[in-house]
Amino acid sequence: MGARLTDAAMSDLTITASFPLGEFNAHDGEGCAEWPPAPARVLAAMLSAAHGLGEGVSEVEALFRCRPPRITAPPGGERQIGYRRWVPVNNELKMDKNGSPTGIVDRNDRLLEKQAKDPECGMMVGTGPNDVVRWTFAVDGQVDLGILQKVARSVEYLGRPTSPVLLDVVDGAVEAPPGHSCWEPDPTGWIQLRVGTEGLLAALDAREEERRRSTVTGTHPYMSVRPTAPYRLVGVQSGDGAAPDTRELLRTCSLYRMPHSGRQGAVLVHASDAALVTEQLRDSLGEAGWMLPLIGGLGRRHLPVLRGVLVAGGPRLPSVGLAVKTGVVEASLAETRTMASLPRVLRAATASSSQWTTVVPTAEEPERIVSLLEECASGLGCRRVGAERHSDSRSDGGVDVQEDNGRWHVSVTFDSEVPGPVVFDGVLMVPLGASTLAVNPRRPRAD
Repeated sequence: MGARLTDAAMSDLTITASFPLGEFNAHDGEGCAEWPPAPARVLAAMLSAAHGLGEGVSEVEALFRCRPPRITAPPGGERQIGYRRWVPVNNELKMDKNGSPTGIVDRNDRLLEKQAKDPECGMMVGTGPNDVVRWTFAVDGQVDLGILQKVARSVEYLGRPTSPVLLDVVDGAVEAPPGHSCWEPDPTGWIQLRVGTEGLLAALDAREEERRRSTVTGTHPYMSVRPTAPYRLVGVQSGDGAAPDTRELLRTCSLYRMPHSGRQGAVLVHASDAALVTEQLRDSLGEAGWMLPLIGGLGRRHLPVLRGVLVAGGPRLPSVGLAVKTGVVEASLAETRTMASLPRVLRAATASSSQWTTVVPTAEEPERIVSLLEECASGLGCRRVGAERHSDSRSDGGVDVQEDNGRWHVSVTFDSEVPGPVVFDGVLMVPLGASTLAVNPRRPRAD
């Protein structure tokens, strides 16, 4: 009997997963329990299974090239065992027929050494017929469903070996039962989930080759390529005032700081260069998400300068060279906690509002501006009722358009209050009238 093929046109394909022991044990990059299971995790597991079977590799690799999937998952509760376990560093040595120990030991001084393994964390999930996680991909072209099903059903566990899984693949999009959470890929989303890309596929191949060449059994090379995509949790309705958790947002962001003063020959970056800086950062970082320029004052005259740029997702480069009006500067990667006012600024930038305005002026044409605003409103679940472009900045700490350079600030009004992030042209908009957006606001003089 021949293998079943899906239609050649764009169609949906759903990977399903159930956990018979009621546990999904895995952690994210911050050491927290991962939920929902990341698309990259299930694709990597299927790719490994395909290599083990000797078939289906090209079919699984095609899923890495698809757009990020829609995810639905049943309710779950976090579990944390709370203690570490001591495990052998090396494989157990065996004795040959002459009584001599055999096996591979990476270093003599580590023979029989043990080390503490991090506490196991994960999620407790139901084991009923409706307790199923689903990843729905939009695939382009024919897909051999039979081969993908064979590969998926050969995957033994997801995350740690303590969480066995039953994977399957079905044609089309499957409606999730009531009570399930849904994560939709959304450029304005604040949740970063690891996804499959061609870059990740190449990194997995390189890691496998490094593992193959290693002389130490059980080696697990570190992989720095971890592409993410922004998601929004469906169910946060417009008008309910539910702004995202600032700590959750910061966990998925990178902070690039500018030279902080003009001392020792450092070149200052004026706030009016924010548009130029964000464009160059986007070119350098590639797959980065939204950006938020961080503007503050310098000196007694409170000269508006660019203190840094907050970037959602994307690669983390140690530094990025930038050309600005005053010269060439280097934006350095820094921990978000090094800027004490950052949580306050981000909280103000994502607070619920019906009126939003740009921090960075845009060079888009009026027709394109309207199109971007309509796309933004659609993603937020509301309607645009008004929009205006203007030369004056209406955001706290923002800078007016200084000259006729074809750039404009944009303000928009929606039919209801919506929480941020609100993204326009790759940069966050901020609530109109928000007064705590400056990194270091001018303090009133004490009389």
